[in-house]
Amino acid sequence: MKKKKKKYLNIMIIPNSNQQIKSFKISIPLIKTVAIVAFSIIMAATASLVYFGKTTTYLYTVIAEKDKKIEQLTSVKEEQDKKIATLDRNAQLVSERIKGLNELEEKVRRMVGLSTPATSRGSVSRDSRSDTNISYDNETTAELISQIDQKTQSLQDLISKVAARLDYLNSIPSAYPVYGTITSPFGMRKSPFGYGTEFHPGIDISVPVGTPVKAAGKGVVTYAGWLTGYGNAVIIDHGYGIESVYGHNSEILVKVGQSVKRGDIIAKSGNTGRSTGPHVHFEVRVNGNPVDPMKYLAKGN
Repeated sequence: MKKKKKKYLNIMIIPNSNQQIKSFKISIPLIKTVAIVAFSIIMAATASLVYFGKTTTYLYTVIAEKDKKIEQLTSVKEEQDKKIATLDRNAQLVSERIKGLNELEEKVRRMVGLSTPATSRGSVSRDSRSDTNISYDNETTAELISQIDQKTQSLQDLISKVAARLDYLNSIPSAYPVYGTITSPFGMRKSPFGYGTEFHPGIDISVPVGTPVKAAGKGVVTYAGWLTGYGNAVIIDHGYGIESVYGHNSEILVKVGQSVKRGDIIAKSGNTGRSTGPHVHFEVRVNGNPVDPMKYLAKGN
């Protein structure tokens, strides 16, 4: 069998100088093999570049989406932080208003002599709230604050009324100036001087000379001196159109313009003026007119 002859490619290098011409012989199959390998490498590199290009594009897309998602979440977090801050401020506002209510309630209780109960409403704080349904959004907070402000105003009005009432109660002549036997009541009576009847504008309380005479209520001394028929007398203005008169004293211990409280000693009892014996003449006037002191004095003598 005849052997197949190999084919070659002759390459000649002819220099410009007088150097010797060089000749190379390369096998044609080798050239084909090299060409196939080179083509395969180029194709593989191209495929790799295409693959990595697509992968890179996909990764950039994924990263971009992740960045967008992170930006959105960051925005949501910032918004939530703002809402939480608003809720905290609203809760603080409500807590401060309720604290103010508690202080007003305590003030009213002190004014009327009531003790604070062991279980009081207390103030609201974020840590102590147990009702998870409470919402402190702006609308709810505004409504709560409005209700609390109305209650606060109501309590302040109540405090004003209680203060006025307490001042009135402290001012009216409701305490006996001295304790003794009432020898002559208010109204028409037989004259103690032995002839006819007369109007007695107060009550007479029999006590020994020198007995301390006390103010029947809070007020200001408007008269302290000798008064015809009353002897040494003291007149106290209690406000509200009410005055009290203390007559027949042996000694006066206050001055005009002096403020006194219920129970302050203002004089010492005696037998001065139009009197038949040691006693205190106690009189109450309303708008200048004498009224029965027993309507003001505490029950019991």
